[in-house]
Amino acid sequence: MTQLELLLDQTAEALLSGDLAALSRFAPLIEAIDLKPTDRPTAERLRTKAERNARLLEAATRGVKSAGLRVAEIKRGPTLTTYDARGHKALIAPKGLEPTRRV
Repeated sequence: MTQLELLLDQTAEALLSGDLAALSRFAPLIEAIDLKPTDRPTAERLRTKAERNARLLEAATRGVKSAGLRVAEIKRGPTLTTYDARGHKALIAPKGLEPTRRV
């Protein structure tokens, strides 16, 4: 197993465990590796691992965006979600009700 393969595996583990801070440590290490011509099976393994990491990174990005939207929704306070006659989503918030805040 090459050093690049090891780093790609560690990156995948970090993505799967939600350790996004580790990604900033791995990126410079991966970029610093001097790639040399290699045999076809090794190149295929590297490609497969890089594609796996790209899919994991896309999923992590979607998760972070979704969490941000959910936090914003919670901050807006209680609302009733309903749909109008055209099927568009409509939010109904009670008047005069402020979101709960911790002091």
